[in-house]
Amino acid sequence: MLIRPLAALALVLALAGCTAAPETPLPTPTLTAAPTILNPDLVPMALGVVTGEKAAAESTRLVDALQALIDPATILNVSDQSQLVPNDDDVPGFYGAYRTISLDPEVDALGLSQTIAAVLGQSSWVIQSETNEGGQYLAAISYGPPGNFWFALIGGDVSVSGQSVVTFQLASPDVVA
Repeated sequence: MLIRPLAALALVLALAGCTAAPETPLPTPTLTAAPTILNPDLVPMALGVVTGEKAAAESTRLVDALQALIDPATILNVSDQSQLVPNDDDVPGFYGAYRTISLDPEVDALGLSQTIAAVLGQSSWVIQSETNEGGQYLAAISYGPPGNFWFALIGGDVSVSGQSVVTFQLASPDVVA
């Protein structure tokens, strides 16, 4: 059921202007899927009881792994507005990672974001939908069994002349403790 993750994503988008969470040491990843996947660094770890701290650390590890797919020499700026989103009456709490990466204008952000989405698709994530029109690409992608459900949006934008941007938006499983 995608309604809850989509509502969670709407909260991430609404809160995108908030400050980033402080850096915390990341745990060593352990795989939750078969090792035949294309990139095991992109597979979320099983978190057991999902705490805000665990969700923040794993979300940060995942968006760092996504960013690592981009040639660092092409990155001009990185903006990260990730944060813990508290529960409300309709949506459980979750950690929302939101990273915008401005690239050298010569980089094809549409092709790059499609490639990143395809790598996720070959790394045990499920591409739910994709759009590519008007100089903007967006893929909605999910991962996981019940209790460990992750939701991501991968975007590419070249709709503004002279600008090339890739975005990663990630919603963790529900934070329960």
